[in-house]
Amino acid sequence: MGKSTFSYKAVLPEGVSPVQIVVDSDSGLIESVIPASTPVDESLLLFPGFFDIHVHAREFPKPPLNDAETLKKWDTVCSKEVFSSAGRAAINGGAIGFAAMPNDPIPPDNIDAYQKKALLSSQSECPTIIFASITERSEPWDELPYKVYLDIAQNRSTFSDWGVLEDSLRRYKGRRVFFHAEDPGILREYVGLPDYWKRRPPEAEIMAVDKILNLTAKIGLVSHICHVSTARTVQLINEFNATASTKVSCEVTPHHLFFSVDEKGYMAEGQRVYIKDYLLNSNPPIRSEDDRQFMVEALRTGTIHVLASDHAPHLLEEKIQGAAGMPHLDTLGPFAGWLIKNCKFSPARIAQVVSEAPTQIMAPNLPIRQGIIKEGCSGSFTVLDMSKETNIGTTNGKPGNRKLFTRCGWSPFEKISLPAYVRLTVINGASFDYSKGI
Repeated sequence: MGKSTFSYKAVLPEGVSPVQIVVDSDSGLIESVIPASTPVDESLLLFPGFFDIHVHAREFPKPPLNDAETLKKWDTVCSKEVFSSAGRAAINGGAIGFAAMPNDPIPPDNIDAYQKKALLSSQSECPTIIFASITERSEPWDELPYKVYLDIAQNRSTFSDWGVLEDSLRRYKGRRVFFHAEDPGILREYVGLPDYWKRRPPEAEIMAVDKILNLTAKIGLVSHICHVSTARTVQLINEFNATASTKVSCEVTPHHLFFSVDEKGYMAEGQRVYIKDYLLNSNPPIRSEDDRQFMVEALRTGTIHVLASDHAPHLLEEKIQGAAGMPHLDTLGPFAGWLIKNCKFSPARIAQVVSEAPTQIMAPNLPIRQGIIKEGCSGSFTVLDMSKETNIGTTNGKPGNRKLFTRCGWSPFEKISLPAYVRLTVINGASFDYSKGI
């Protein structure tokens, strides 16, 4: 029986401490955690492995050759990401697992389509959980994370009518339902405005979340609100949770924590920055500086529960044409370092928002307990070097020091230094060091 030993300053439930962790290589479980017997590198910090609950891995099962329209869509999505590339990007960014969203041309809203996509996801080196899609006539069939999209886009995965959505959700009582929350009625009012961030105003998200909270209580759902972006949204969830027996969880993305926008243009960390505006198009869009600062503080103090990337790879030519979303898997760990160094997050709080809370939400779909460094739990870790920056491409005259593994090949953090570096990703005792490529 083999064993792997890790000696680091580690983020434990009882605090940050230098320890020696032994992992059983066969089971992947932590066998022991004892005080380190020799000095450890003070610049390296070992966290319970980061888990990203919101990733668009894009790839779906290849359609038959006689379905030319869907085959064309399959070729397009696979040009920007597949499970194998998403898995490498996740490990490169320090993630030890991720959950893949279901907004595919062939949505996994039934057991057959779901199993085909789950089989495809095995090509990822990084363990993956597949979301099931809720559509107008779908039925739940297992203890899975289910996803609802509220939008004005016309496809099988999207709801644009609240009455139809409520009828569908009644079949999902007691299930975990994750919501993309933007009210279609309000979105329709703003179609055609020249600035993307104005076409999807805060009111669309606030109205949608208010209605979702009512449906959650009315039907008895276990709800999670994806990518919250406004202060009022977070306040509504907090007010609901004050009296609810089943709490509603929520997540925030790196781009809503880092970027903001006003009439003069975009800002990064509150400072005016020149960036091609189409790169930051997202749903929901980048918000005001007041909202950004509120999001940072809400995540730090606990009213937002999870940091999730909403990794949405698009090719640059698609971004120029208006595609919404941006890639984040490769930079998740360095971004956590930015929260520690620039936003006064404690290492313990980082472990809560990107390890413990996400794996608790996904616990029914994980074979062993994760998100905490403790005997009997998964030997999965993220090691950050807090003394080294991550630069994607040449940044402030410094050459890039980290390759991107996402197939789309770009990052919103190009030319922006993030103040930490993923030194090692460990998945069930197996070590992955992508710092020098593969």
